[in-house]
Amino acid sequence: MINILLTFQYPMDSNSERGNLKTRISTPLLIWGGINMTISIYYLFSTSELIKGILLQAFFWGLIDFLLGIIVLFRKKEFVLEKIKKVFLVNTYLDIGYMIVGILLVLLGGSLFLKGNGFGVIIQGGFLFIIDLVHYIHIKKNLI
Repeated sequence: MINILLTFQYPMDSNSERGNLKTRISTPLLIWGGINMTISIYYLFSTSELIKGILLQAFFWGLIDFLLGIIVLFRKKEFVLEKIKKVFLVNTYLDIGYMIVGILLVLLGGSLFLKGNGFGVIIQGGFLFIIDLVHYIHIKKNLI
């Protein structure tokens, strides 16, 4: 976790440091995605419907996060900072929406499996909210 946070400390003044933006964006996605896909293996052995719901979300969100991390890492074009800043701001609001959907699933989901999916969506949306917000703030600071 400390290594992930350290990737956000460095300014983006030169072109070579802007190249590090790919690493800053992809590293948390790759780590989180890998962890989620790995722990979701427990789905096969769990007898709890609640846990199965959480782990199902962990697998699919983890897969998507991991693939996005790979795409960002190997992207040929450099990011336009003003554009990517807007993307992170929009994503931050979307993440709030994901968490609201998760809360609704927990509150209104009839089965433990649906409630577990709701908790899973809340966890994944919360992670993405933190990461997107940190990226947004970091880029905004470096544009001033």
